[in-house]
Amino acid sequence: MLKLDLFDLERRQTLRVEGRVEVDDDLLEGLPFVYEEPFVVVLNATWAGSGELVVRGGVVGTVSQDCRRCLDRVERQVDVDITLLFAPSDLLEEDDTETYRLEMGVREIDLEPYVRDEVILAIPAFAECRVGCRGLCAGCGENLNETECMCSPGGMDPRWDALRALENK
Repeated sequence: MLKLDLFDLERRQTLRVEGRVEVDDDLLEGLPFVYEEPFVVVLNATWAGSGELVVRGGVVGTVSQDCRRCLDRVERQVDVDITLLFAPSDLLEEDDTETYRLEMGVREIDLEPYVRDEVILAIPAFAECRVGCRGLCAGCGENLNETECMCSPGGMDPRWDALRALENK
């Protein structure tokens, strides 16, 4: 749990929040990547002079995705820097989309949804196993990085013949 106790923060003026997002946590369920080990989260919270709350820190972990060309598994390190700004409603401007609302009388803030959003935005939607990935053959499905395809041009879908004729002009 990544809970920030605002009363404890008021007494100390700065507070460190550490936690782990476990593999079976619902926080990252339904995302286009898989993670086999927990994400480590370290955040520092401080009050700014104007009544705003600033939370800074990072998330570190490893995710796996499918290569968008050949469907091989790609592992990548995730190291996300996070800066969150919370402000009371009376200090927020209407068009401010980067500052989160800090409701009056709230005793603690659950930082997990904010961490989730930052992690999702930091991980590219499409992964590639390597820069020159050749992908899969559209005809037979062979991985062109591992073998050469033996498909004959005659075995191609005839619905594409009109486009092939344009290509040959």
